[in-house]
Amino acid sequence: MAWRIHFTAEDLERIQVSPTLGPLAETVMALSLLRCPWRNPATFSEWRGQVSGKITAQMKALTYMIPPGTTGVDLCTLTGEAPTIEQGVQALLSVPSENLLTEMEITDRWHKLPAAARAAVEADGEARRELAAATQAAYQALVEPYWIRMHARLQADQVARSRMLAYGGPDRLLASLQGQWIRWRPPVLEILMTSRLEMHLNGRGLALVPSVFVGQRPMLTWDPRDDHATPRLILPAADGPNGHGYLWDGRRSDGAALAALVGRNRAAVLRAVADGCTTTELACRVGISPAAASQHASVLRGAGLISTCRQGSAVLHVITPLGAELLQAG
Repeated sequence: MAWRIHFTAEDLERIQVSPTLGPLAETVMALSLLRCPWRNPATFSEWRGQVSGKITAQMKALTYMIPPGTTGVDLCTLTGEAPTIEQGVQALLSVPSENLLTEMEITDRWHKLPAAARAAVEADGEARRELAAATQAAYQALVEPYWIRMHARLQADQVARSRMLAYGGPDRLLASLQGQWIRWRPPVLEILMTSRLEMHLNGRGLALVPSVFVGQRPMLTWDPRDDHATPRLILPAADGPNGHGYLWDGRRSDGAALAALVGRNRAAVLRAVADGCTTTELACRVGISPAAASQHASVLRGAGLISTCRQGSAVLHVITPLGAELLQAG
């Protein structure tokens, strides 16, 4: 069985590539992933080990929204793109009662929500404030320690897909998504699922959004109350050179790593990476060998100043917020 997304020529022209839905959405998906032990045990085993035992009673209101083994109530669509957890929590507090009720009823058809979840429908009620506080607590335990590196990875993923869209067009971008769960059979994108769905975009286009905690399978979200809203296809973020393991490494660069950045060559490399480039492009821009470019990029990545992801047979380097601040200061 599959979800089939039908594109018109107008839909192909309106494909968007987003960087992330933000930390609140990743928090909701992280909790869902944690409550489904059978999902990606190898990829997230180190993260699971670090956060095991951190689910507290303070998060109970959020767990009500995510029955075990499910993705839960679609809080991601309700809150939209929120670049900070504070903005996400504020959006959650502001969700109209009827909108939250609609999403809860959709979830309730397949997975019965506990009666305590219904109390959060009231926008100005204490239960809604408890849901917001539970989400904040879950973020601090499950996502915040890793958010800087996650954000850099998600930005790198967006740059890679945006470049592919710009240089190869929408057909090549959609073809690049093919894998175990996705097939591109123009003009239909098929996502293997346990149910059937025929979605005709009808000129709305599609937004591609990378996520760390979506797990292995993509997730399709849309607003059932708005026929003109662009649906989102949430995709697993591309692995870096060392997979996802780098994200869970709590160690930080010491003074030796920062000292290695001093000098004109690496300053030139950091400037060259500012708008995204492959190792070959980096070597050409700076006038050094590909081997030297790779070595400089490795040091910058170790210091948290750039992020790297794979793009076909090449790797794409993207500056991180920390790297951008250092470049601006210099």
